[in-house]
Amino acid sequence: MQLGMLQLEARKFKGAREAFKECMDLDGDGNNAITTARQRLMRLFLEANKPASARRLWEKFPEDRSAWIRYSAALVEYVSWSILEEEGSNQQTAEDLLSNAIQCNPFCAYYIAFHPKFEEVMEYADEIEDADAGTLEEAIEYCTSEQIGHWIGTDGAIDWIRKAIRCILNGGVVGKCKRSHLESWSSILTKIEFEYESSQQEQDNQTEQQHRNNDANNDDLSESSSEPDILMYAGMFRTAMEMIQDSGELNA
Repeated sequence: MQLGMLQLEARKFKGAREAFKECMDLDGDGNNAITTARQRLMRLFLEANKPASARRLWEKFPEDRSAWIRYSAALVEYVSWSILEEEGSNQQTAEDLLSNAIQCNPFCAYYIAFHPKFEEVMEYADEIEDADAGTLEEAIEYCTSEQIGHWIGTDGAIDWIRKAIRCILNGGVVGKCKRSHLESWSSILTKIEFEYESSQQEQDNQTEQQHRNNDANNDDLSESSSEPDILMYAGMFRTAMEMIQDSGELNA
C-alpha cells in the first residue's frame, strides 16, 4: 500500500495501479480485506476518468460495502444512463446501484444530497483516515474527499440522489431501499453517543482506581487519545440534519 501511495503522490498512476492491484491480490476476493487497495484503486479510476475500469472493479466485488465502491458504482452508472445514454445502461440499474449504496451507508446519501448544509458545520474531517465501511466516519471521509467534486461536477447527479431520498422517505420505491434504511441515521447516532458515554464512564472509573492504587504516573493519566472524536462528528452530523429538516428540504 505504501508503494502505491507514493506512486500516487508522484502522479505515477500506472505504478500506483499495479501496486494497488498487488495488494488486492493479497487481500483476496472476500469482504475482509486488510488493506484499502480497492478503495484507492476506485478513486484512481474516477480521477483518471476510466469508467470501464471502475465498472470492472465494482463488478468484481459485488459484496464489498465500502462507500468508495458502492457510491462510485452509482455515480458511474448514472452518467452512463442519464448523460451518455450508453447502450445497456438504464434508470433501473442506476437506481438499484444507488439503493445498494444507501443501504451500505445512509450517512453518505444525506451528505452528498445536502452537502452545503454539512459543509457549514463539519470540521476536523481531515483527521479521519481509512474509516470502516458503513460508518459515519467513512461517510465524512468520503464526502470531504475529491469524490464530492465528482458528484457536484456531474450534471444532475445531486438532484438525482436528492430526489431518491425524498421518494424513499415518502414511501416510494428506489431499488430495494426502504424508508427504514434512510431513517436509521438517528438511531445509529444515538447508539454511538450512548456507547461513547459508557466508554468514557468506564475510563473515568479506571482512572480513579489508578489514582487510588498509585499505579499510574501523571503523564500516563494525562495522555489523550489520538483517535478522532466520534461524539464530535455525531453531533455535527445531527446538527446538519436538523438544519435540513427545519428548512423543509427533505419534503421539497
